[in-house]
Amino acid sequence: MKILKYIILLIFLVVVAGCNNQSGSTATAEQNKSMSEKTSVTTAKQNENQNESGQIYASVGGKKIAQEEMDYECFRAQLQNALSNKPKDDTCPPEQTLISQIVELRAVDYLADLKGVSATEEEVQQRMKAIKQELSSSATFKEMIASFGEEKFWNYEKQRYFTIINSEKVKQKLVEEEKEKYNDQKDDATLKYNAKKEFDDLLVEAVGMIDTTIFYH
Repeated sequence: MKILKYIILLIFLVVVAGCNNQSGSTATAEQNKSMSEKTSVTTAKQNENQNESGQIYASVGGKKIAQEEMDYECFRAQLQNALSNKPKDDTCPPEQTLISQIVELRAVDYLADLKGVSATEEEVQQRMKAIKQELSSSATFKEMIASFGEEKFWNYEKQRYFTIINSEKVKQKLVEEEKEKYNDQKDDATLKYNAKKEFDDLLVEAVGMIDTTIFYH
């Protein structure tokens, strides 16, 4: 059960994209349209997009998506499969899927900034500590992390948990706004549903507002 909890966190993209409810498919379609309309797509030669981190795949809000970050996203998907007892499914998601995933995650942080909320260092460290304790007995987890590079993995995970907590805080603020709007006359389930739908819509808008350039190779 502890490993299952971690798997749920590993598929955070599905959570933030709103795919677990009826508004998810609509949000995804709108997001693809928004990205298509507002994303600047540049074709460039590989040797024109090199830096210390290797090949550059995209620039999102002025921050580059380099090879190492793509490797991490690929590894995270493989780790998820391994913890789900699907070790044979060790292929990486398509390049465009990984890039879209990273854009969505950065859009969550952008949205959190707009809403005036932010995860704290203490909150992130506490979340990471709990996960490490829960998976300390998993040989598969420890072996895979060692092969990828433990320090590198947890450095990226720290940012991931920062984003996860940001999403939780944005959703909570939206719930509070719903309570004020309806003067506490709506039940909690309705308030949470309305807040979740608004979160999906705001995330689509945030993706469209971020200056994104994708380099196809």
